[in-house]
Amino acid sequence: MTDLKYRFPARYLASSAALVLLLVFAVVFAPASLGGNSVRVVSALAGILALAAMGQMLVVMLGAIDLSVSAVLAASAGVVVHYGVPGANLWLVIPAALAVSVAVSVVNGFFICVLRLNSIIVTLATYGIVTGGMLLWTGVSFSLTGEAPEQLQHVSQWSFLNINTCFMAAIVVGLILAAMLSYTRAGRRVAQVGSNPRAATALGVRVTLVQMSTFAAVGLLYGIAGVLLAGFIGTPDISIGAPYQLATVTAVAIAGLVFSGGPTSVASLLVSCVFLQMLDQATGCSRVFHRRAHRDSGFRPCGGSGGNNH
Repeated sequence: MTDLKYRFPARYLASSAALVLLLVFAVVFAPASLGGNSVRVVSALAGILALAAMGQMLVVMLGAIDLSVSAVLAASAGVVVHYGVPGANLWLVIPAALAVSVAVSVVNGFFICVLRLNSIIVTLATYGIVTGGMLLWTGVSFSLTGEAPEQLQHVSQWSFLNINTCFMAAIVVGLILAAMLSYTRAGRRVAQVGSNPRAATALGVRVTLVQMSTFAAVGLLYGIAGVLLAGFIGTPDISIGAPYQLATVTAVAIAGLVFSGGPTSVASLLVSCVFLQMLDQATGCSRVFHRRAHRDSGFRPCGGSGGNNH
């Protein structure tokens, strides 16, 4: 039992318990939220949120917080839409979008890890600069048509057994990330540096290199999320990443991560992302269900007359 408690701390199991309770609630009060179309949408949005939250997770492992998520997602989506016109080579456009995201995140890492500035102040400034720059460059819409490349839309909107491609991509990336963090020396050093940078330095770890490499990986994860989000939405605009600024922080908190830095659980993070999207879908379906029941029953509160009162 002691070994199990060490391997699976209770803080990592809270998201799973919350998801189980939510599923019970959905079965009883909002069965429509478990339908095929609903599952397809939830899996897509949960997958995109998970990819972005994995980036936030790596930042939190270093003891920082990134509030520029929405701007970086919008930047990668903007590059794809602006340059992904009919006839363009997506094999060049998508890597360019990912490179922009990595570059922005590395700049964040330089100010936070090298110059030792406050992460919240730095990333909020990055959010404002990138968002303003995108508005000056493309305007609210990223192109004349505002549509993402058709091939990207087909990939991002495709599903198998109602499970969207975006969620499948998040699972694959999550498995790779979990393996790297657990079984590689470079991955384990991220948690070591986040837990105690001075001790890591004393052990010979190149702390700054680990931190900057981590921020580069963060930008890559944000870029992938932004590209898939653009394809799933179809016609994204400058506000496409707005919901993810705080949603990623919330997902990290529900997953049981410690904001002062240290180890993490990718599985718990994936579950928390599914929980957040399922919660939004279930509560929405529940409100619709109760409004329809209220309308169909003819219920009039406070002793109203007429109709079929219950």
